[in-house]
Amino acid sequence: MEDNRLILRGSPDWSTFDLESSRAFLRRLRLPEDLVIAFAALWDMHFKVDYRGVRARLKAIALETYRAVRQASLLRHEEWDGGGAVVKQSAGWIAFVDDDDWMAPALFETLPAPACGQDGVRWGSLRLGRVFASDGYAMPIIQQRALDRVVYTNNYAVSAGALARLGRAALFEHDAAQASFDRADFLLTSSPDYLSCAVKHPCCTMSINYLMSRDEFRADPRREVTVFMEALHAFPLDGVPAWMRPPFGQLRDMMADATRPR
Repeated sequence: MEDNRLILRGSPDWSTFDLESSRAFLRRLRLPEDLVIAFAALWDMHFKVDYRGVRARLKAIALETYRAVRQASLLRHEEWDGGGAVVKQSAGWIAFVDDDDWMAPALFETLPAPACGQDGVRWGSLRLGRVFASDGYAMPIIQQRALDRVVYTNNYAVSAGALARLGRAALFEHDAAQASFDRADFLLTSSPDYLSCAVKHPCCTMSINYLMSRDEFRADPRREVTVFMEALHAFPLDGVPAWMRPPFGQLRDMMADATRPR
């Protein structure tokens, strides 16, 4: 039975995305509102596939992993009634995802089923991408985040009861969810398994914010992308969890094609 839900957070049609609409999103994050517009202009000057095209391809990879998750249904957040029938009918977990991360097909088969009165669960989160520091490629391109109290964008799920009690706003985004998971009256469980991956590709907002602060990137974006691709190809496939090898291979192939010179 598909008792579990994957709820896709805000995700535009990247192929037709109006870059001007990124301003409001960036203001909410307290970032420069022209950050994405400036990055996209720079990216588009240097690479075969433009910024929006890369985001569209990354989304396609992510959605493929979400649709492969067994015992679950995928819903856009616009289709999801956070206080209505979808929640009341769900006896399983409800997880929230972005459009460029990856989930293990066995996610809900591996997690413990929600017990009576249980509010949430979190699991191990892998991270793919450079570290946002000057020696950002000193670590392997795939890192295992510590199994601790931290709630990331894609390593937690909640029960229908928790949503009914705390409300959507307290759980939908990971920063608010962190505060909820830290509450003394929040009953949670954990899994030691690494069942999701946060993909910090060069075109994600966090990467853009870091890269655009660096003079050397603005002068020559190709150098950064070359090192990113070298790190992807240097990582041994036998070190990638089996569930993650298909999207990892797709990412390598897609980025190799997309970042060819114009």
